[in-house]
Amino acid sequence: MNDITLREFTMKKVILLSAVSALGIMASAPASANDDDGIYIRGSAGYGIHTDSDIRGDLRSAVHAGGIQSQGDPAYSAGIGYDFGNNWRLELDGDYLQTDLGSIGQLPNSSAKLRTSSLMLNALYDFDSFGKLEPYVGAGVGIVNGNANLVAHDFLNNGVLDTSPACVGPRTAGQGESCDIRDFDRGFGWQLLAGLGYKLTDNLTWDTHYTYLNGPNLDLSGARTNGVTGGQFPITATLEDVGAHSVVTGLRYKFGHNHAPKPIVTPPTPEPDFTCWDGNVVFNSGQCAAKPVPKQTCWDGSVINANATCPAQPVPEPAPTTYSCWDGSVTYDLATCPAQPAPQPVRANLNLCGESSVAIFNVPVNSTPKQMPRLGTLPEFGDSHDLSPSQFYDKLNARYNDNATDKAYLNYLFKSMGYSNGWADAQPYMFSEEVLPVGTRGLLGLGKQHHYSYSILPTNDRDRQAFRIQSANGSVVHFMKTCGNYMYACE
Repeated sequence: MNDITLREFTMKKVILLSAVSALGIMASAPASANDDDGIYIRGSAGYGIHTDSDIRGDLRSAVHAGGIQSQGDPAYSAGIGYDFGNNWRLELDGDYLQTDLGSIGQLPNSSAKLRTSSLMLNALYDFDSFGKLEPYVGAGVGIVNGNANLVAHDFLNNGVLDTSPACVGPRTAGQGESCDIRDFDRGFGWQLLAGLGYKLTDNLTWDTHYTYLNGPNLDLSGARTNGVTGGQFPITATLEDVGAHSVVTGLRYKFGHNHAPKPIVTPPTPEPDFTCWDGNVVFNSGQCAAKPVPKQTCWDGSVINANATCPAQPVPEPAPTTYSCWDGSVTYDLATCPAQPAPQPVRANLNLCGESSVAIFNVPVNSTPKQMPRLGTLPEFGDSHDLSPSQFYDKLNARYNDNATDKAYLNYLFKSMGYSNGWADAQPYMFSEEVLPVGTRGLLGLGKQHHYSYSILPTNDRDRQAFRIQSANGSVVHFMKTCGNYMYACE
């Protein structure tokens, strides 16, 4: 566990001393100050979920455009406070939540769990104008403790040992490694609350409230272990965006209520506050005198009431309108345009499945293609649903300039499509959008190493949306929008 910084330690002391001092002052306040004041205790349980988080450092979650997403689990809360009897309460609040965060970045052989506990000083305001129902809002500051359990292992993919992108570090060929962090950290946090109380008796209230907790980044330590040699190296990581949502319900009991009725406040006598058009001040617009009807002068010089209609003004004859036909000719009547030839339908799958001397076009038709339930598990260029064809071209061009593996792959692909200069001949106009039919099969790219497999696309429309690339030799090549993977579709 990392040491608490001097600033966090000082803040924790200030918060705790403030809470003790405030409760001491409230306890010593005279009972005559307000008949409804007093100390109370509260206990609640319910449901909570941690907010989506990111892991950075030697163990990271920034793969597949994902992070770690929490599942809901039981949440617990307890508090002791003082009700001033004037709608305000001050409360020392302790909360506890433990959830399973699932896999790290949607990777196999990975998992994440998080346990948070907090001690907060809350200021709460009650709305007491609804009979037995008492809505309230509040905010608090204090200390948040976080205990994380983060694990990521290298994994087998079709019999080949793949390096887990979440476990960062060099590898020895054929020797899998794992990153394991079981550590905790603490820091300053804050929270917002909204709730509803229902008075069962003068002292006992059924209390239900929602809490949003914003916690600190957790600095954690662990080890990366070689699965063959057993050698270990120390690693560090930061769990960012730690927070939680929870809804709990329970009972709140207040001690020493005096049952004195609240004083009756007589509302003030209303005064007129609406000013009419003539300067008179009344209670509402219906009490104003009628406003004189204004006049208007029409185009022909006649004067009539403003709410009347002027005589119709003669309309000049319009000039003849010309239209442009589809072939560029100009006419006064679109019906005289020459007939436009019917567009020829564009087929998505123009390749023929079969053997080829080009590896990325060589389809093993004697084997059974793998039915893909979804895309995005092993992306090549990432999710591109929000990109236009020209923006996807820019994305590939950036990867071509930044990554040697991508550069060699794109040069090989475009030369196989008939472009003698490889990717240098690529232009944005060559990219267009297309939705491949249900049942489309062919060679589908796998992962950033640009492997490929004989596959059948998923049946949902989103996973069959693609960018089509114009070739120079008739080969039809696509990149799937969901994962940015290459697709050589064939019939």
